Amino acid sequence: MARIRDITPAFEAFARKAFVESPINRDQLWERRYEAAEPDVFEAFYGCIGEKAGRAAVVRELSLVRERARAAVTAVSSAIEELEPVVREMLGVAPEPSPLHVLMVGPYSTNAIVGRLGDDVTLFHCLEWYHHSQATGVLVAHEDAHAWHELALGKPVPEDDVAAMAFAEGMAIQVSRAAVPGRAEDEYFWYGHEGFEAWLPWCQEHHDELLARFAAEVDAESAADTWFGSGLVEQQWRVGYYVADQLVAGLGRPPSEMVAMSIDDGKAAIRAALA
Repeated sequence: MARIRDITPAFEAFARKAFVESPINRDQLWERRYEAAEPDVFEAFYGCIGEKAGRAAVVRELSLVRERARAAVTAVSSAIEELEPVVREMLGVAPEPSPLHVLMVGPYSTNAIVGRLGDDVTLFHCLEWYHHSQATGVLVAHEDAHAWHELALGKPVPEDDVAAMAFAEGMAIQVSRAAVPGRAEDEYFWYGHEGFEAWLPWCQEHHDELLARFAAEVDAESAADTWFGSGLVEQQWRVGYYVADQLVAGLGRPPSEMVAMSIDDGKAAIRAALA
């Protein structure tokens, strides 16, 4: 069985108390009643994301977030239990050590992120983003692949290295597509969120230009943020995920082979594909 730690009861206890309060008081109660109840989780989580920027939106939309979290606990837990064995077998990794999954409500900063909680490689699932039970499996498989990849490497993939990010993200997309087949193609990039219907057709239309620009910027200092972070490419966000998927698919290597590669070998494979 997957290792799951559910801290949503602490969020529910906060929400019951905060429901009748003003947004300002809710924000203060978040720290006193929710974060203080699970201090090790939030210390590790904020150590990953480095910010608390979205908390005001969560407490302002408390009723909506509360409903999402209640629905998400069941859906995400079921997806983890169902898909983690599939992902692990696909990657061909040993069952132990395994990732720890934390179910939580975060501050609208990320839908999921891999980090460390104590000695455990930990996947933090942020349930305030939950909206689509079917697409949840794609996100769980993608992020679970990242967690097992980090366990195999023994260290995180450097997020400031665009070639390393391309290899890791491309592999995770390939795993999610195989583990949860038959979904709409844009779900493997946007996990069912609305408003991005034109994104994939645009990337496909600009395929050659995107690969050429990625190759030209692979050594640029800010390339990782441009392609995988908050930066924009021709007013399009997160275009690096499309490029990564294309490059890793072109390698023709199974996930079990890729997960065994070192970070340097993965980067070299991406550079060779660009060349």
